Formats: sequence, C-alpha cells, structure tokens
Amino acid sequence: MTKGIKIQKVFFSYIKNNPVLNNISLNIKAGTFLGITGVNGSGKSTFAYLLNGIIPHLLKGQLQGKVLIDGISTKTKNVAYFSKKVGIVFQNPDFSLFNLTVKEEIAFGLKNLSLNNQENRIKRALKNVGMTNFALRDPQTLSLGEKEKLSLASVLALDTQYIVLDEPTAQLDYKNSLDLYKILSRLNKEGKTIITIEHDTDFLWDYTYETIILDKGQIILYGPTKKILKNINLLKKLGIKTPKACVRK
Repeated sequence: MTKGIKIQKVFFSYIKNNPVLNNISLNIKAGTFLGITGVNGSGKSTFAYLLNGIIPHLLKGQLQGKVLIDGISTKTKNVAYFSKKVGIVFQNPDFSLFNLTVKEEIAFGLKNLSLNNQENRIKRALKNVGMTNFALRDPQTLSLGEKEKLSLASVLALDTQYIVLDEPTAQLDYKNSLDLYKILSRLNKEGKTIITIEHDTDFLWDYTYETIILDKGQIILYGPTKKILKNINLLKKLGIKTPKACVRK
C-alpha cells in the first residue's frame, strides 16, 4: 500500500466558477510534520477538508482532480472510512464539544466508528495530552487550552496515522500553544503524521519540517520550513508574520 497523502491537480469551488482551491498538487509524506500558512481567505481550511473526505461527501461543491489517502481516492469511500485514517481537530473546540463528560466526548467518535478497546483508547488518549484526571469533568468547565487538548485527545483515541489541526493556537495563549506543540512534536516523533494550519510562523519555524504557503487558493511556496520562511519580502507582501528568528537585529 502506498503510504502518504497525494493531491493531484485539485480545483474546488463552493460556488460555480469561483475556485477556493486552484490547481493544487502535493505529496505529503507519511511521518512528516507539515505546516500550512497564509492569510484569511487563502483556502487553508478548505484544504484541510480535502484530507479526510469531508470534501466531497459532506461539503458540496465542484471538485476536480484526486485526493489519495494511502493510495485510496476520497471519492471512492465514505467519511467514516477516512476518519479512521485522518483525524481533524477543528478551529473552535466549542463547536465540537457537546457531551456531558470528557470521557463521553472521547467515546463519541469511538462508538460511531465501532472501534474496539474503547476504555483503553480513552485512557491512553487522556494520558497523551496530560489530562488523566479529567475523565469525569464537564467539557464546558474546561479552559480553552484544555478544550483544545480534549479535541486532540478525541482524535488520538481513534489512533489515526494522520492528524490535521486547523489553526490550533488561534484562541490559546502562548503557554497553552507551546504545550500543544510539544505534544504534537512528541506524537510526530512516535510516528504520527502531523499537518497543522497555523498563522503563528514562530511555531512553524520551531516544530515543522516542511511548510506550505497558500495564497488565493494556490500553493505559492512549498519546501523545508526554514528555507520557506526566510522569504521575508514575500511574507510581508502576503501579510504573513515573519518568524522572530528571521527578523534582523
């Protein structure tokens, strides 16, 4: 089986003749830590929805081209199939937390996908994000940082090879953001493929191996993070934050 995510000449429009993604081709290697950045409206979230079948099965529009997850086209299987391969942590955890306890929240996806060893999966996921003692807490009483970790734990319990995070630090302070990236780095070193959509290029600089810059639905640059983010003039032109490591003193 071919491992990795392969995107071949993808165009996608929610509205006819108004492309949100424009001729996207990319090979994402299994085991990498990939960053995706760009200003609001550049197509980042739509890109994420390609990666586990949300597009074309749940979000309707015009899709051309192919997305292959471990060699399987997202057009040929349903979202449940790809949810066992690619887990997505959405931007605002409050929109995805609706169960009465942390444990029930994590169990929800496991039950929907009929996965076995649910108790062990829940315990292991909570341990992975440092929330072992939170199982019986009401998710709505958690801090934003804890809610983000809970959303990640819900994905970790599924034990997917690929983990996609859409702006995971958008609502977090620096400490919680740093804690989250340390967890992601550890998971990556353990073999998980991490794909993070991130506006804070300092985190991309410190943690990712490769970075994509999206603009107006197109890949403008793609390559090793520390090479891509040294394009200071381009970053400024596009309105993307320059990493502190690249700011001339």
